[in-house]
Amino acid sequence: MLKHIKRKTIRPAKIDLEKLKKIFPENVPDDVFSNIKFKDVKGYNAIQLMQDGEVIFSFFYNDNGNACTIPLANPVLIYFNIAQSYLKNISSRRDDLLRLFRNKKDLNEDAMKIFYEFFGLTSSFIVMLMTSIEAFVNQHIDKDYKYEKLEQKKYLKVYDYGQILRWISLEDKIEDILNVKYSKDFADKFPNRYVHFKNLKELRDQIVHTKEGQNHQGYIELFRKTLNFKFNDSIEAARDFMNYYEPNLIEPCPCGVDS
Repeated sequence: MLKHIKRKTIRPAKIDLEKLKKIFPENVPDDVFSNIKFKDVKGYNAIQLMQDGEVIFSFFYNDNGNACTIPLANPVLIYFNIAQSYLKNISSRRDDLLRLFRNKKDLNEDAMKIFYEFFGLTSSFIVMLMTSIEAFVNQHIDKDYKYEKLEQKKYLKVYDYGQILRWISLEDKIEDILNVKYSKDFADKFPNRYVHFKNLKELRDQIVHTKEGQNHQGYIELFRKTLNFKFNDSIEAARDFMNYYEPNLIEPCPCGVDS
């Protein structure tokens, strides 16, 4: 199982500690940020410097008139971290569920509670992990990029950045934009990993667009797929996919704590 990841901000950078000492004035009061009013910094962003020289891009939040300086965390990693937090209990809940319903003669509220917990954990994991991937792909589309697509084999349609995010499928973003930009193809390089990637997207779509079907077959198929789903393989495939295009984006936290 993956160890929890290093939590990063947008555009992380480092400043040499010796240079950092020259930047920081001496004897800075601890409450230096507590007296900033939001009206004085509205429309601006901030840069915070950690003691180890890490540069943290931040934004100002209006906290009842005061400016609260909040790090601009990378949403790709936030969503991945959320999915990872659900992973720990999925296997144990599945075991509890199968053991209970294998031997249970009479259903009660406790039995249904375990099923709700299992499906809640798995749905949240799948949706958040796929959201992480989609945020990552969108993050790597240049703001001035124009995407050209032949429509109905008759005319060429040009999409600007906003239209790409809204109307172009994830598959096309990866194949036609990401792969071209970086001159490499994850699906071609790691076909076995990509199978887990595709299975993740298919199950996410099935959860987000849940359909009942005839005789509840849509629900039954969804629950069966969830019970059979390879959660560890899928999160490793997602990690490898993103690290393939942006090396070391997702890496274990060096703190040494497992949870």
